[in-house]
Amino acid sequence: MLTDLLSKKKLVLDGAMGTRLQKAGLPAGHLPDEWNISHPDIVYDIIRSYVEAGSDIVQTNTFGSNRLILKKYGLERKIREINRQAVKIARETLGSSTLLCGSLGPVGDFIEPYGDLTKKDVQDVFKEQVDILLSEGIKIFNLETFISSAESIAATETILELGGEVISSFTFEPREDGRFTTLMGETPEKITQVFQSYPIAVLGANCGTGMKQMVKIAGVYRSHYPGYLLCKPNAGIPKVQGGQVFYSETPEDFAQGAKELLDLNINLVGGCCGTTEKHIQAIAEVVHKS
Repeated sequence: MLTDLLSKKKLVLDGAMGTRLQKAGLPAGHLPDEWNISHPDIVYDIIRSYVEAGSDIVQTNTFGSNRLILKKYGLERKIREINRQAVKIARETLGSSTLLCGSLGPVGDFIEPYGDLTKKDVQDVFKEQVDILLSEGIKIFNLETFISSAESIAATETILELGGEVISSFTFEPREDGRFTTLMGETPEKITQVFQSYPIAVLGANCGTGMKQMVKIAGVYRSHYPGYLLCKPNAGIPKVQGGQVFYSETPEDFAQGAKELLDLNINLVGGCCGTTEKHIQAIAEVVHKS
C-alpha cells in the first residue's frame, strides 16, 4: 500500500500531536493518549487540521498506548479502549485519499543489555498493541522517536510477521564532534547498515532536531540508504520564554527545508514537536508541486 504509493510520488505526513494537545490544555504528567477517551473532540480537531492542510498520511494518537507505558499511568486495563478509540477518531477525519497510519513509540524501558527487558518481552508488548490496531484495520505502522535499533528491530519483526508495513524512524541529536547520534550512540550511518536487510517500507528520522539540522541528517541517510526515507523534524529546538515553551522555526523555514529535502530525494516529509497545521501546509505546497 504505502510502498506502491511512494513509487509514484512524494508524500506529506502530519505534524505534532503532543505539543498541540499541551496547547489545548493537556496537563503536565498526563498521558496524551488518554485524551482519546476524555477529549476526543480535541484529538479529532488536531488530526483533521492536518488533513485539511494537505497531509497524505495522518497518524493515530497511540504513541504511548502500549501496555508498559499505560501501566505507568494506571491505564493498562484501558489498552483496547484507548487504541480503538484512537483509530475511530482518526478515521473520521480522513479525506477520500488520505492514508491512516498507526503511531507506535518505544515501550518505555530499556532492552538488554542496557535494561531488564528481553527481546521477547519487547515483542510481546508490541504484538499486543499491533494486534489491536490491526483488528481496527490499520496496516501501516510508524515506529517513531526510537533511540535503539535493537528495540526497533524487535518491533519491526513483530509487525512484519503480522503482515503490516513498517516505517522505522529514529531520533538523533547533534554531538560536539559534528556528528548526529541516537541516545544509544548510533549514527545515521549505523542505522542504515542495520536496516539494509529488513523489508521495511520507509526508514526515517524524527524529533530531536529542527528542519535545518534534519536536512544534514537526511543527507547522511540518503548517501547510505537507497530505499524510501522519511523526515519529520521539530519546529526548531525548544526554548523557554516567559514560562512558555517556544519553537522558533516558521512555516516559511519548513517550506525552504522541504525543498532541500526533496533535492535529497526524501520521499515522506512531515513535522514533529512544535509544528502546527501551518507548517504542514507549507510542506504540502512544496511537495505536491514536485
